[in-house]
Amino acid sequence: MCTTGATLETMSVHSSPGPGGALPALSPMLAVIGPLPGPETEAEYAYETLWNGARVIVHLPGDGSVRLLSGQDVTAQYPELQALAALLPGPEAVLDGEIVTLDGQGRASVARLQQRMSLHHPTAVAHAREDLPVQLMLYDILYLGEPTLQLPYTARRDLLDDLALAAPGITVPPAWPAMAAEALAHTLTEGYDGVVAKRLTSPYLPGRRSRDWIKIKHLKAAK
Repeated sequence: MCTTGATLETMSVHSSPGPGGALPALSPMLAVIGPLPGPETEAEYAYETLWNGARVIVHLPGDGSVRLLSGQDVTAQYPELQALAALLPGPEAVLDGEIVTLDGQGRASVARLQQRMSLHHPTAVAHAREDLPVQLMLYDILYLGEPTLQLPYTARRDLLDDLALAAPGITVPPAWPAMAAEALAHTLTEGYDGVVAKRLTSPYLPGRRSRDWIKIKHLKAAK
């Protein structure tokens, strides 16, 4: 677990509401690329699908709105995701996830996502809701009435699962605690690029690339 002074400073700066009660401005935690954990450490991780979508921090201020941040404000590009506000009318929350666009087989398509990401005019975006629908995959919670950054992964995941955030276009995808082989086999069968191993005890480190999260691609694993 990373507990450097710089990391703790970053967490303290970003973990409380800003002026006027605004939600905290948080950057996503990042993974390193590496091999699958070995048998001696496999049970220390949960395994999630590697989506290769557009990473997004979701702000739910509790006023019926949703704000999507992906380096910049991209809320207007994905108006269908405003439906998330009705699933969580309160308390205020900040979530982490990815936006993906599915192909005809229901698999995440980078090419289709790039088409959707290139659209900005309201008319083009409105048409794309039918032709290039998106899915919001939510897999972490950073704030729920108060900061949750320093909670371990398992506690944050339990909080997220308990919110039951499920609707057309909005999903909390499954995680496989201590089940590396099952996760790898499932994602390979379903045509995904790999898995992300997340240490069960790890806090959320905004803007940090940490070895507590390991990105394992199928091409790497097959060597």
